[in-house]
Amino acid sequence: MNLRESIGIALGGVRANKLRSFLTLLGTIIGVASVIAVLSFVEGLNRFVKQKILNAGANVLVVDKYGFITSQEAFEEANRRPDVNWGDVVALRKAVVHASMIVAQSGAAAPVRYGAKAMRAVSINGRSSGYDVVDDIQIATGRHLSEFDDTERRPVCVIGPEVADELFGNLDPIGREVRIDRWTFEVIGLTVAKGKMFGNSQDRFIVVPIQTFSKYWQERGSFSIALKSVDESSLSLVEQETRNVMRARRHQRPGQPDKFGITTSETWLELYRTLTGGIFILTIGVAAISLIVGGIVIMNIMLVSVTERTKEIGVRKALGARRRDIMTQFLVESTTLSLSGGIIGILLGGGLALLVGAVSPLPAAVSMPAVVLGLVMSTGVGVFFGSYPAVRAARLDPIEALRYE
Repeated sequence: MNLRESIGIALGGVRANKLRSFLTLLGTIIGVASVIAVLSFVEGLNRFVKQKILNAGANVLVVDKYGFITSQEAFEEANRRPDVNWGDVVALRKAVVHASMIVAQSGAAAPVRYGAKAMRAVSINGRSSGYDVVDDIQIATGRHLSEFDDTERRPVCVIGPEVADELFGNLDPIGREVRIDRWTFEVIGLTVAKGKMFGNSQDRFIVVPIQTFSKYWQERGSFSIALKSVDESSLSLVEQETRNVMRARRHQRPGQPDKFGITTSETWLELYRTLTGGIFILTIGVAAISLIVGGIVIMNIMLVSVTERTKEIGVRKALGARRRDIMTQFLVESTTLSLSGGIIGILLGGGLALLVGAVSPLPAAVSMPAVVLGLVMSTGVGVFFGSYPAVRAARLDPIEALRYE
């Protein structure tokens, strides 16, 4: 009996006993569907987070007072460092030759009003020119803030779509004046909508020139400074030049720890991988339990099948079938059953993940490695749990099998 005949017998058994076959495959279907769904959500989340973190490119680093904080002790230590001030911005702009853009930034929350309409706790972002590249902001109408706006500390602003909708409705916001906290600003630009991230709006903000921000909200305090290298390969040079400048301004001797923090997009990606790695493994482990249960069910059904077909096995052996032929047939049958469940599980899990991704903020993406993993897992379950029934069938004594009723 060749492989095609064995597969045909297995599929014939599935068709002949539809309910039993469905119940047999249910564990495998649920297990593979769970694994595929989890992998799809993880893959979608990975792509989403990577896109958001690297929205300005992988060649951006940020200098601030705190850096990457992982504990209360580290925060308390960083809090005693000197503030990153405007002098640091000027020094970096002069000395970091491999940076194509250096953007000073800070932020606060304030109420915003236009006429009788008001919004509470809107994000007010102080930025120097070039912020649109670093923050991945595109202009819809009007213009971005310029270097002239910053140096002259002009009371102008660029607003997000949510602010425009709530304050102006169908009116064109360009050229109109809004009240931010206690001060009046002219709207010169409206950005393109970015939507929500994990249910939180990315369009509820106002950008003002950084020196205007310092004048009104932050006479004293610490900035953060974003530096964009010419290309990704020169990021390490920018980091070293930045470290040299900042250490010199703080009069630090060799061997002393930095009195400032430097973070890159890779820092946040590494944190994300660390946080999600354990959760991902645990979730896959829980989903794999269904596969084990499904494998046990397949083994049980195959043992029942061996018992039901004892006389058939005796006849085949009497006609010259070898142990290897009998074992191969039952292994093919169990693998075909499991693989059928795996294919159904892949379709079900992938479809469910894409459906959830389409109707909710949770991103999902079905990747080819996930599909291959589903096929390999379901095939492995069929081979592993079908081995014992196949060996048992192959070892049946043909005389005793022929006598079996």
